[in-house]
Amino acid sequence: MAFAFSETAQAVRIALGSVLRSRRLAAGRTLSEVAVEAGLSPAHLSEVERGRKEVSTERLLAVAHALNVPPAELYSDLARLLGADADVRAWPEDPPAKLRLATASLPLEALRSVADFSAYLAMANPPPRPKGPIGFTPRR
Repeated sequence: MAFAFSETAQAVRIALGSVLRSRRLAAGRTLSEVAVEAGLSPAHLSEVERGRKEVSTERLLAVAHALNVPPAELYSDLARLLGADADVRAWPEDPPAKLRLATASLPLEALRSVADFSAYLAMANPPPRPKGPIGFTPRR
């Protein structure tokens, strides 16, 4: 799937938040510790990490400083996450974050179509019935 030049502002916010969260967790720091050191409220940093709020350059630099990470590394991680280097695309480990990134640019109707089709596939293709000894299917 090609992502070049197709990112929305929401997808970029989610990706940046994912980068910040993964860096914070890798450093073994709590949300409150980093927020206080960066001069933010924990609630605001949480919203930034979830891609729900914008972050100014000044605040991003403060968070990078609090994490002891060069800002260029944050931008580099963001570039990789957004597909700047297709061979080294880094997805967050958090499944909900992966889902938000994958669906951020889809319109609501497309999301509904995907959900409906997934439900149809699940009902149309039930799991195989267990086989009894010697390959016989037990009667119910």
